[in-house]
Amino acid sequence: MTGRGLRGLAALLAVAGCAPEPSAEGAPVSASAPLEMQPAVIQSPAGTMSVVYGGGSDPTLLLSAGFMRRSRAGEVNVPSRLSWSPDSRRFYVNDSGAAAGSGFRLWTVNARAQAVESAAVREAVTAELGRRNGCDSVPAPDAATSGMGWSPDGSRVYVRAEIRRQTGACVWKDVRSIVAAADPESGRLIEVAQGDEARRRWPTLPWDPVTGP
Repeated sequence: MTGRGLRGLAALLAVAGCAPEPSAEGAPVSASAPLEMQPAVIQSPAGTMSVVYGGGSDPTLLLSAGFMRRSRAGEVNVPSRLSWSPDSRRFYVNDSGAAAGSGFRLWTVNARAQAVESAAVREAVTAELGRRNGCDSVPAPDAATSGMGWSPDGSRVYVRAEIRRQTGACVWKDVRSIVAAADPESGRLIEVAQGDEARRRWPTLPWDPVTGP
């Protein structure tokens, strides 16, 4: 087949949803900072803004974008971990969820320097874990989710979903965990791998627990 023919076939497969997009270049970036009892300031990679954490007695997150420019992002449980995207446009927190299991939470910084939270990625990866186990829906207590890193340009976030317990009609089968590379803007899952396949696919991700200190 000619080069033109191959390109045409690839285009048709992409339109049909049969061909995954190529992986983002470079190994994932997985730096994160603990949110524990002491207050902390976690600066963005670009150095233009920071997340200000109030500490165990006031576990509130504020986005600081300069003098007198602070806005509330939300409140987290202790301990948790926070990770900025390499492009400084987003950050996520692996919220400990009162030690019952991690919950992945994602914020995007808008044009007014405010942090806006979205559950789209968390919901998509949880739903995919359920789909691979034959479940139409996943009860919230059944699955734990955690951020594992970013692509070097910040265009993808790597999120793990794993079975925590069984509380409802979803009977968990063989797929105990998956990792997804997701588009943080739309929440769309771009690549998904499960179990040992995920470890082979992304060996540099932090495979130890990521919610503790």
